[in-house]
Amino acid sequence: MSAVRFADIVHQSIAFSREVPSQALVLRLIDNRWVQRLRDISQTANTRLVYMFSEHSRFGHSLGVAHLATLLLDRLERSHPEQVKRYRCAVSAAALLHDIGHLAPGSHTAFKSWFPDSPDDHEEVAVRIISEDAELGAILAEFGAQVESDLAQILQESAALPAWTWQIISGGGWNVDRGNWCVVDSILAGVSYGHYNIPALTESIVIAEDGSLGLKENRLDAMVHFAVSRHAMYRQIYQHRVLLAADTLNIGIVQRARDLLAQSSLGFCDEHMQTALRAKRSADLPLQTVFNMREGWWRYHLLRWQEGSDPILADLCSRLLNRKLFKTVRLPSENQALDLHRAAKAAVIKAGYDPRYYLHTITTTDMHEGDHRKSMPVIYDNGAIRPVTEADPLLNALLGPARLIKNSWLVMPAEAKKELGLLR
Repeated sequence: MSAVRFADIVHQSIAFSREVPSQALVLRLIDNRWVQRLRDISQTANTRLVYMFSEHSRFGHSLGVAHLATLLLDRLERSHPEQVKRYRCAVSAAALLHDIGHLAPGSHTAFKSWFPDSPDDHEEVAVRIISEDAELGAILAEFGAQVESDLAQILQESAALPAWTWQIISGGGWNVDRGNWCVVDSILAGVSYGHYNIPALTESIVIAEDGSLGLKENRLDAMVHFAVSRHAMYRQIYQHRVLLAADTLNIGIVQRARDLLAQSSLGFCDEHMQTALRAKRSADLPLQTVFNMREGWWRYHLLRWQEGSDPILADLCSRLLNRKLFKTVRLPSENQALDLHRAAKAAVIKAGYDPRYYLHTITTTDMHEGDHRKSMPVIYDNGAIRPVTEADPLLNALLGPARLIKNSWLVMPAEAKKELGLLR
């Protein structure tokens, strides 16, 4: 049997061939413990508290990204055989492994919870795993001496490699990562607006003369469709204020657990939780702790803490486990926000809660910010090349320089919101 097939929610079935080196590498890597760990890393975190079927993991997403990369590499290799062949194994490996640095709870939610003052650097964690895990290194070495080095540079978007190698994974606009989650997360949320024309995009992307990816003029409509779909997914799902409010419970739980650990009064806490709570940044986490930071591990701690002696930690855990979520209050203009925050703090205290754990601010910003600089340009039939934002007015509206669209809400218990005279 030369190919291994996987049932897939987007494509019905995806396959990787043992006869094609880059695909054979994907098959070898799938069995690695770090890839299997992704089965216990949530793809969309607290989304399941609003969209009940959003229970999926990073594992299926990663295989889907590897499949999209295979489709695109097949297309690119037809026109640039030598150039693509040189990097194909590394790009395929990057597609599969790009998320192995994610943590519980809930991938991106985890970095906001554990390291609220630092950027989400799961790619750097992934590079550290790849460079330090002996089994991964041995597998990669079987497919070429440069594969591991190229893989790390792709994840770091290194200028030492042709730009197309990393743009496939993390370029602005469309890439194989966004191209997968946009559809998968849409299907599993039970909504339709994440769908777009995948073949139209993968068949119209080319390598330009400068070594970067470009989009052929004839399928500009497919890029517009994707940009609108991605925009809708952020507005309706990823930036849903109820989900963002739920995320503040994770943040409060970690902060309270840290405070209790510092006072030697946390109670149940395994060695990896102690290490995670003491860490100031992801680089402080030993890889064995990263490996064990899974959803089951996190949830078991919540269950134990819910029954613990600290009333604040027990309440926060109970709220997250039993969906007793905080309420939101929209912040008005900046000159009024400070007064409302003061009033909210007083209301939280009057309701009997500690504002350090029970009063938060959430903000949504333009998710397309910066894409006008990184998105692949449009290549016209006459050879002209134009930025994608100049090629279509709707793309300019979505991907152009940030319009500083920013919405903010205060997050607090329902009793505190009621103290403010707000009932909904």
